[in-house]
Amino acid sequence: MPIPIVVYGQPGCQGCKMTVRHLDKQGTPHQYRDVTLDADARAVVERLGYRALPVVTAGDMHWHGYSPDRLNRLANLDAFAPDLTDLDQLAEQYLKEIA
Repeated sequence: MPIPIVVYGQPGCQGCKMTVRHLDKQGTPHQYRDVTLDADARAVVERLGYRALPVVTAGDMHWHGYSPDRLNRLANLDAFAPDLTDLDQLAEQYLKEIA
């Protein structure tokens, strides 16, 4: 399963639009959550300590603002490790073999 990528944004936010457009253009799977309509999404943004949008989360990573370099890295991460569960299983098998 790919790392879940979530873009937290709101209508009228240029950075939010650019972030979603960037992810769509590069084919990176993501979810968009509107903080003006979704109280849980707003709570996530507040809990992370951000006061500006967009906020992007990808697993344990998060940042705010439109960041093409980081978004491009997400595409590479998705391409090279589409299923981290498989990597965990391979690592476990490898450790058993060398033990």
